Amino acid sequence: MKFEIDEIGNITKIHNMTIAEAKQMRKFAPHEDKLYADFNFPNYSDEEMISWYKIKTEKGKLLIGIKDMQDNVIGYMTLRKINIFFKTSEMGIIINPSKINMGYGTDAINSLKRWYFEKLKFKKLYLTVAFYNERALAVYKKIGFIPKHFLYERFINDEVDVFSDKNYEAIKKYFKKSFNNIYIKCIKMELSTKNCG
Repeated sequence: MKFEIDEIGNITKIHNMTIAEAKQMRKFAPHEDKLYADFNFPNYSDEEMISWYKIKTEKGKLLIGIKDMQDNVIGYMTLRKINIFFKTSEMGIIINPSKINMGYGTDAINSLKRWYFEKLKFKKLYLTVAFYNERALAVYKKIGFIPKHFLYERFINDEVDVFSDKNYEAIKKYFKKSFNNIYIKCIKMELSTKNCG
């Protein structure tokens, strides 16, 4: 089943992302804090971009472009593990680091929420957020997501050493080592027809 989305919020527009729009994200600024380096959009070649796009739009997934009102691409959202029978899926969102803290992410998710629950008539939307990402956690709670349970996910970021860098002393408690891997404590959150406002 192919999903079509075309929604306008207060400061963003969201729609099925095209490959041409996806390529524009290579110009996104990097995160200043290296802790978020794994969220930086890679400088892919055109061929790599096509492969990335195919993976993000394969069966059971949806790639949603986020634009500002001047039609500049400022990020994207994904839906994955789309289950038509149970009417559930998991979402993720990436915003150009130079556009963070401007309300774009909140506005885009609110538009997605309306489309998802009112038009698609889906029942539950999940996401996973790292404990240290307090800004994102606050946004998700404001939108209506509620914490369900905790889990550890692999932390893939060679840019920082959270155990030796004193800049990350306050969040070191959210990380653990197991053999040669590092894991980060995360929260699985849920937005449903009961709490989507």
